[in-house]
Amino acid sequence: MITSLRRLFSAPNRVAAARNRGLLPVALVLALLSGPALAEDYRVDLIVFLDSANAGEAGTAPRAVGLNGISLDDAAALASAGIRVLPESDFALQEQWNRLRNASRFKPMIRLAWIQRDPPSAQGPALHLRYGQPLAVVGADGGALYPVDGIVRLLMNRYLHLDAELQYTAVGSSGNPVSYRLDEKRRMRRDEIHHMDSPKLGILARVSK
Repeated sequence: MITSLRRLFSAPNRVAAARNRGLLPVALVLALLSGPALAEDYRVDLIVFLDSANAGEAGTAPRAVGLNGISLDDAAALASAGIRVLPESDFALQEQWNRLRNASRFKPMIRLAWIQRDPPSAQGPALHLRYGQPLAVVGADGGALYPVDGIVRLLMNRYLHLDAELQYTAVGSSGNPVSYRLDEKRRMRRDEIHHMDSPKLGILARVSK
């Protein structure tokens, strides 16, 4: 998948980050250091897509996912977590979305952009992502299964990390559900597009400030 994506996205992915910074007076610097830390906002733009090339890859039985994620429709929970989901008109990876959509191998399924204030260092709020209508089969627990289901979260330790736990599920030739998981925690350099990979699912994501 990585080689195909490099061909698809041959243009540089880095965003110019040149900024003009003036020197602050010493007194102001000391005042800033002695005062409370200012809240920092981070923006995430993310695409979840399907790679159809690995048709022969063996899957596994579906597992329960997304149970602890905040629904994108739960405005109160999102606000409490310091998360603001942006409208599709503000999505910043539209060019990458279009390239995936025009490539026969890949199928973009989810696009999402959000702003998050002060991401936590661990066990932070997760967003519940879901794509498609319920499948004709159910899981082992009797619950509904969706083509894509899972969670993503932004964390800030020494570095920014994006944590993804997603599951792609389809009905196999035997009539039973077969799933493929993307479970990865990736260090994110600001203003760069990063790729997270699995046999079936992929993610393109960028974190900016």
